[in-house]
Amino acid sequence: MNPWRGFLACAVLLAGAAGPARADDRTEVGLLTALVAGTHVGSDNPNPVSGIVPGAALEVTQHVDRLRLHLEGIPTVAATGNNDGYYGHSSASLDLLNSTLMVDLDPNARYRVGAGFQVVNLTNKNGNNGDRNDVRIASPIYAAGADLPLPRAHFVELNLMVDPNLRGVLDVFNYLGQARPNKPEQGAEVDYGAAYGWRRGNVEYLVGGRGLSYHTRNTDNGELVDRNVGGGATFEVRFLLR
Repeated sequence: MNPWRGFLACAVLLAGAAGPARADDRTEVGLLTALVAGTHVGSDNPNPVSGIVPGAALEVTQHVDRLRLHLEGIPTVAATGNNDGYYGHSSASLDLLNSTLMVDLDPNARYRVGAGFQVVNLTNKNGNNGDRNDVRIASPIYAAGADLPLPRAHFVELNLMVDPNLRGVLDVFNYLGQARPNKPEQGAEVDYGAAYGWRRGNVEYLVGGRGLSYHTRNTDNGELVDRNVGGGATFEVRFLLR
């Protein structure tokens, strides 16, 4: 199943389950937008795909006492390289779904830890040899975060997600659409962010930054399969439903 469709299905279920809730439970629905600069290097493609692209993610968080279930879905984001190969420009696209269950470590919900799961779909086109490859990567997530209060309903939010065991099988096709030997891959990802936020009534606004480092290698021969490194400025709006 496409993770974006899965996110929408889960979001609908959470919204239906949110009310009526107990007084200490709440649902947050948010939209995160970003302007991201990054570099992608794919298998057999020495020319990196670099650029600045806009992105967006939908978020739903359901709080139940000191537990919180967080879903984050990113629809397809694509970038095209500047270098022109024999078969045109190289390009890359991805979509993903992050789901984490976290627990607040203190009664004031300032610090939290948790775990979850990530599903990523990646597509690459190699402008040098015409190859196209597709992969679905799945990995457990380990997460930590903090909400540090400031005066006048302002706050600082910190988030860290580590995916230590990315796994997938890269399906490769040549410029004629013929299948080539696939490539089993394994790697890791680190996703981190910080934001300054403020609350007005039942709406929160956050301005900050987010970064990503993602690497996988062929488990058969150690060849670099995917390297994605980037970061950018973020703006987020969250609606608090009680």
